[in-house]
Amino acid sequence: MRVTIVGAGALGRIYGVRLATQGDDVTFVVRPERAGDVRPFVVEQVNGADRRDTLDRPRLAAEIPADADIVLITVRFDQLVPRADLGGAAGGRSVADLLRGGPAAPAVVLTPLLPRERADLEEAAQRRITPAMPGVSGYLDERGVVRAWITGLAPTLIDEEGGAPAERPPLEELARRLTSAGVPARLEPDVGAQNVATTTAFFPLIAAIDAGGGASALLENDGVLRTVIEATRESVALADRLGKVAPWTKLLLRFIGPLTLKPGIALVRLLAPEFLRFLDVHFGPKLHAQHLAMGATVLEMGRERGLSMPALERLLAHLGGRPRAR
Repeated sequence: MRVTIVGAGALGRIYGVRLATQGDDVTFVVRPERAGDVRPFVVEQVNGADRRDTLDRPRLAAEIPADADIVLITVRFDQLVPRADLGGAAGGRSVADLLRGGPAAPAVVLTPLLPRERADLEEAAQRRITPAMPGVSGYLDERGVVRAWITGLAPTLIDEEGGAPAERPPLEELARRLTSAGVPARLEPDVGAQNVATTTAFFPLIAAIDAGGGASALLENDGVLRTVIEATRESVALADRLGKVAPWTKLLLRFIGPLTLKPGIALVRLLAPEFLRFLDVHFGPKLHAQHLAMGATVLEMGRERGLSMPALERLLAHLGGRPRAR
């Protein structure tokens, strides 16, 4: 299968390297100035089997190849369709530009996708896209190696109704190819709505890592911690109006409270210390622009449904005062 991955960060590398390792033809679309990079891509699985995959010479390109069978979008939320009202860059090529100028292959967006951004992307790209929810997570360590968590308990979900009927066969083939590569995946209905609800419910906890200066520092800032907990309750109330959240999210959110969050983080630090490092690296200042853009959209959805979200507004105000990552 000829697969194009737009974005070569941790998420894109996990999917691309696993597919390439089993023999699929994979191209990573990157910024033009990075297209000549010849360094290998390495993915090490943290959980389960001690698996290490190396793609010695990843194929990098500045455009989507004309013969692509399917395109996977793995860039940050704020890079899908940069918003001028949030300081988005006016120059450079966006994902929408790449899709509009590329082949008519199914485009699967693994980036968290909220309604406004989906509508803007489809309008700008002049095509329908297929929402998906990644079942993997990971981060780039100091060696440039991706440390990854992959589990069948939360498989990659692809919206079976996201694209045109003719796109169903390549979507099914993608799910089969991912599963055979050790990344469980399947097609399901209403993944787009589930993605919206899950992203909304979980957003304050993600943004809290950046707002608090890291997971451990967050626990020492009682004011920000209280705001995060209140904002999470507001976001869960909004999510309940938007759709059905992923089962694992509901289970996790039950344990978010002033008496449970600190002991929970302490337990994670004891049993899985690297996961805390992942949280700090992946959801910290590196995603500052994404947090601001996503938070603005969540507030918009709340206003549209008549929900007051003062705690989330305070969290975003605090976040807006933190410096961006360089």
